[in-house]
Amino acid sequence: MFRKFAFCLLMSSMAVVADEPAAMKLAAPKDWGGETISLPPGFAPDMKLKGFEHIRFAPGMMKAESDTFFSYAFVFELEPLPQLTEAVIKEEFLKYYRGLCKAVLNGKSPELDPSKFTMELQRVKSDATITSDEKTDVKPVLYTGTLEWVEPFATKKAQTLNLEIQTWTTSNDRNFIFACVSPQARDAAIWNQLHEIRDGYLEK
Repeated sequence: MFRKFAFCLLMSSMAVVADEPAAMKLAAPKDWGGETISLPPGFAPDMKLKGFEHIRFAPGMMKAESDTFFSYAFVFELEPLPQLTEAVIKEEFLKYYRGLCKAVLNGKSPELDPSKFTMELQRVKSDATITSDEKTDVKPVLYTGTLEWVEPFATKKAQTLNLEIQTWTTSNDRNFIFACVSPQARDAAIWNQLHEIRDGYLEK
């Protein structure tokens, strides 16, 4: 279950928010799990991004046979720096997933080299706007992409994760990254649920 993933995040992170403020929670269907952790997490202390990560996991998160396997949404609520350039996003995501894989496997696959994980991003034109907590319209930057890594929890095999990422900065200089993640093709049903979670957060 997703509890295994959440437990590893909890154990690998230096700080976990046990009782997050209600206004900051990431809403999702009742059968979805979730956690909030501090950034940078303990499994990726070299990340430059600082703030909090809210995560919601699909019910089949840790079931390799499920059509929602390793499908989840998360948002990074961040300090103003560093600026969220494409290069920074790729660098920080790779640090996150490399560190997560290494922490979960904990030396059990000495032949694995997380430095070989790769990520590709493509910027997508978008006419969307986000109304921030200061009621200021913000233009998000939208990317699609893929992450090539080794899934360390259930299969310990190479996996391609499809990503949809939005970034934006509010008028009070708060940075945000929202990501929808799944190995499923982009026309699979799980993406409808991921988009609903994302849209609900953006409309808060």
